[in-house]
Amino acid sequence: MIDMIKVDIEGVNHKEAIMSEKIQETGTNSDNQTGIEKALEKLSILFQCADEHCAPPQYLPLTPVRVQSASVYASKLGGVPYLPKEMEYPKVLEGYAKGKPLRLLAQLNFSALPHVEGFPQKGILQIFAGYDGDDSYGYDDVDQTYPNGFRIVYHETVLEDQTKLLTEEEMPQFSDIEAFQYPFTGEFLLEASTCGLSSARFVDDCFIKEAVDCYEQLFGDNVTAENVAKWWRALEEEPVLCEAVYAMRCPQSTEPGTQIGGYPFFTQGDPRAYDRSTRKYDVLLFQLNSGGTCGDEIMWGDCGIANFFISAADLAACNFSHVMYTWDCG
Repeated sequence: MIDMIKVDIEGVNHKEAIMSEKIQETGTNSDNQTGIEKALEKLSILFQCADEHCAPPQYLPLTPVRVQSASVYASKLGGVPYLPKEMEYPKVLEGYAKGKPLRLLAQLNFSALPHVEGFPQKGILQIFAGYDGDDSYGYDDVDQTYPNGFRIVYHETVLEDQTKLLTEEEMPQFSDIEAFQYPFTGEFLLEASTCGLSSARFVDDCFIKEAVDCYEQLFGDNVTAENVAKWWRALEEEPVLCEAVYAMRCPQSTEPGTQIGGYPFFTQGDPRAYDRSTRKYDVLLFQLNSGGTCGDEIMWGDCGIANFFISAADLAACNFSHVMYTWDCG
């Protein structure tokens, strides 16, 4: 059906066969059956049309691997960040926690990672998020773009002289992390795979926007992004239709993970679909998913996921001062 999820025609036909079987399971004499068939027919056309407008972006899958200690130059989660001694360590800007140091959530060394189209080819990008006593991990539910409890730092030029860099002994003092106080403890290396093409999911705002335009074009209905988002949620009222849609949009080969670029995943929904002011943040900068085993796990609340977004224009200019940070869980 679409190339962006990297399946061939046989794979598409297989999905359609699965959908057909699920429909038949409801019975052929049911009035509900006719409604499901009509809905699936419309959805299939809509998905295909919207996919043609949602160009598949590149993404780089990353696998967190537990380590005792990682280099300050490494792509990693946690640990000592790459930070010239002349630079001030990132801190909370205002509020009751003003002045508290932020924890290093993730660090990406672009010069040591496979290049993702549209992203820098050099430099180190850092995401600081959360501080002592903050069980929201730096997230602001009022303004997800205000960098008070989180901060993005980009070092275009990287110093090779480690004597000029922050050491572990010079790191701010953080209290020991207890359960639910941070998504993980210790450090993880981020091991890169090869770049692939990301498929749009129906919870992604990019797909929703294209679906609105395509739906109006195909079926002549006057719809809005908000209504389309409600439509997706309404699918849960009909299990057969819901399973068929998930089979089309969320194949097992594209399970959500930790990644740079591509289309995002959400456990509840894309917040950009409900706030027009945030739709300019149209590129997934970084996504960190829950996962791992006991003792080596990464956990956002109840098996949630975190996303950082940036506008394509700012990314092209390597301007990381305007980023949207959101995470949700089930």
